[in-house]
Amino acid sequence: MQQCPYCGASVPADSHFCGSCGRPLYGAAPHEPTARASINEGQSGSPLEPTRLAGATHAPADPYQLTVPAAGAEPYGATQYGVPPYGAGPGTELAGGSVFTPPPPPGIPEYPPLYTIPTGTGGKRPQPPRRLLLIGGVVLAIVVVLAGSLVTFNLLGPGQRHPQLRISSSYHVGSLPAGATGTSLQVSGEQFASDSQVTFYLDGRPLSGVNAKTDSNGLVRVNLNVTSDWKVGQHTLTAADANNNRVQQGVTVVIVPQGQAHTPGPNGAPPDDASFKVNFTATSGSQTANGTFTVTGHPDPAGGTVCASYANGMQDDGQPHTMSGVTSNNIRYQETMVATCRGTYRGGKITYEEAVSQDTVVFETLTGPVTCNAAPHSITAEGSFVDARNLKGTVKSPSYSVTCDNGNSTSVQAGSGTWTGQLVS
Repeated sequence: MQQCPYCGASVPADSHFCGSCGRPLYGAAPHEPTARASINEGQSGSPLEPTRLAGATHAPADPYQLTVPAAGAEPYGATQYGVPPYGAGPGTELAGGSVFTPPPPPGIPEYPPLYTIPTGTGGKRPQPPRRLLLIGGVVLAIVVVLAGSLVTFNLLGPGQRHPQLRISSSYHVGSLPAGATGTSLQVSGEQFASDSQVTFYLDGRPLSGVNAKTDSNGLVRVNLNVTSDWKVGQHTLTAADANNNRVQQGVTVVIVPQGQAHTPGPNGAPPDDASFKVNFTATSGSQTANGTFTVTGHPDPAGGTVCASYANGMQDDGQPHTMSGVTSNNIRYQETMVATCRGTYRGGKITYEEAVSQDTVVFETLTGPVTCNAAPHSITAEGSFVDARNLKGTVKSPSYSVTCDNGNSTSVQAGSGTWTGQLVS
């Protein structure tokens, strides 16, 4: 038995490796008994005879039995693995009386751990910082959005268009474009197919009588005329080309009655909020009266107010006005009247009422003055624009009684007539 120089385990004498630690043992080959010998011994037949020490080789039985170095050579320098020369083992007495001691076994290299667990964590792996988690979430969201965009692009295809519309109008309700019967809307669109017919839709129903075609750049411009088929209220305008490229988000337009939103009234009449004057001539039987209607505009939907003044100086302003004249039988008179106006203008139509609260006439007769008082009464008139400047209408007066201070009384019969007018401002 021999002892392993590394771990001290006992191993058979003919073993080349330690059965405990697996390291190679230094000594003679199995067929050559290990012998203690001096480097200077040269007996014939000895494993260390001079002829062998001079360079004779010995074929090792395993990789650890190497060529024996020449006599006097440094034992460590002649070996590949840093072991003593062939034939010398642990405790072999070398030349000079020294005893060979094997070098210590090489240490097992230590490698740093793949992940160092910081102190104070109780041996648990720390969680990633919250900030890193947030950043990771944002990155993931961006990736999802980009992926969705690519999917949408693939579904729609590179040739899919997204047309858009814009409406321009001279009239507005708030910030929305507006129109009325007889007006037009200036519509422009883009991103349609080039050189394609475009159909316009009002609340999903196609508009008839519209001929619109895009240019080579897919642009379209057209004036849409508002007709009586466009009902009053809010509507959504869309369009589509011949390739079925449709406007997905329509444009809102407001249709108002004629005259509102500063649109022209019927037959080109002034807007409801306009202020203007109309000279008129009213005829009822043999009587004729000339005067002027004054229209004062107000914001929608109130329309305008209408008052009148007459050529003889009478005004319906609630103040007393005195007029002088001569009757058909040459009797002079002086008339004092107080009247107020109740009139409106809306949609090209004038409605007027003159409420007479006082009407006193003093006649200069041969026997002295005679004073007569008429009962309160009203005169009404209606009329509309027949074109942008001219009006026509009717006038009516009810029957009312007249009482005089000479004991006489009479009544005025109801009357009717017509009137015409011209826009002057």
